[in-house]
Amino acid sequence: MLDTPLRIAAICLHTSPLEEPGGDDAGGMNVVVLEESLALARAGHRVELFTRRAHPDSPDVVEVAENLRLHHLDAGPATPLAKSAMEQAIEPFTATLRARLAGTDALGEPLEIDLMHSNHWFSGVAALPVARELGVPHLQSFHSVAAPEGAGSLENGEPAESAGRIPGERLAAQDSDLVVAVSQAEARTVGERYGVPGERLAVVRPGVDVERFHPGEHTAEDRRQRPTLLFTARLQPLKAPDLALEVLAHLDPALGARLVLAGGSSADFADYLAELRERAEQLGVADRVELVGALNRGELAAAMRSAGVLLLTSWSETFGLVALEAQASGTPVVAWQCAGGVREAVDPDGLVLTSRDPDVWAEAVQTLLEDPQRYAAAVASARAFATTRTWEASAEALTSLYASTLQARR
Repeated sequence: MLDTPLRIAAICLHTSPLEEPGGDDAGGMNVVVLEESLALARAGHRVELFTRRAHPDSPDVVEVAENLRLHHLDAGPATPLAKSAMEQAIEPFTATLRARLAGTDALGEPLEIDLMHSNHWFSGVAALPVARELGVPHLQSFHSVAAPEGAGSLENGEPAESAGRIPGERLAAQDSDLVVAVSQAEARTVGERYGVPGERLAVVRPGVDVERFHPGEHTAEDRRQRPTLLFTARLQPLKAPDLALEVLAHLDPALGARLVLAGGSSADFADYLAELRERAEQLGVADRVELVGALNRGELAAAMRSAGVLLLTSWSETFGLVALEAQASGTPVVAWQCAGGVREAVDPDGLVLTSRDPDVWAEAVQTLLEDPQRYAAAVASARAFATTRTWEASAEALTSLYASTLQARR
């Protein structure tokens, strides 16, 4: 048990937790970091978020909520950087973080912290030296783990975008007091690839806001007839929106299905959107595909409430937060089993496929949509599963890990 609230520094170097997921390099990690920080703050803990200043007009400090602030730190040019160019920001971020924690906040009060929790390897490499200098524990979450060098398939994870990633992940994994994974699958990956023993690995699964993500005015039967298939993620090969296009093309045209591709492109995949448009034309489905760009949280929730099925086609996911959000919206998910921790994010009765053959996917989707009773049962089961996952539970699990890590240090 904790006698006093914790003072937590949460590091998120390359992307602000306040950025909307689905665009540039913002994704599920942004949601997890922000929602867990908000839940920790509501529980009475003090959370200081630190990110790189990517725009010159970003304020030094943003009061996000009671007990929760976001600090913009100067680290390289105050412009967006592709992940492949982000290594240049690590050393200056370390220096600015060190200076900020050695100084005072806007009210002249010292920024005292009990521990650091870094998100992604950029943050871990930057924050570890500062944590050691301050004598506080350092916890590391990756949210995605690079594929090993020479890996021949995207199912092993996203390829390292720069030379320092694999050594950086190894350093952050091996030198942190604890690695906090978002799924058992991710924990196994970190343990196997970087030699982290089990006692320094823990799992805290993400939650979902079941008040924001909920079934809407469209009944299950409304969504089953002439259905909308929804894909939402950054538009890049790892997320495999091309498979979603293939699935649409293999469905019986009489079903009247359409596909919404929601997500933006990061700087490292600037040409990929044009490739998807060309592929839709080749498949003859361009007139039934809508590319809507990155959606804000409210827009995404609305899209999920009206969709018939969410297609989670990623080659690899450490968890797959959008699956949980779709299910909370009463939208069944069709996903690929080998995508890391996706199995842990999907209702045990959900459709998790072992094949990437678009014919197999189309058959699974069509069989589900053509059976009214089965579809209605899938909708109810998806919502029931999602309501068992909350951000408060995630925050409680984190608090327990923080407390035990501090106790071990003492």
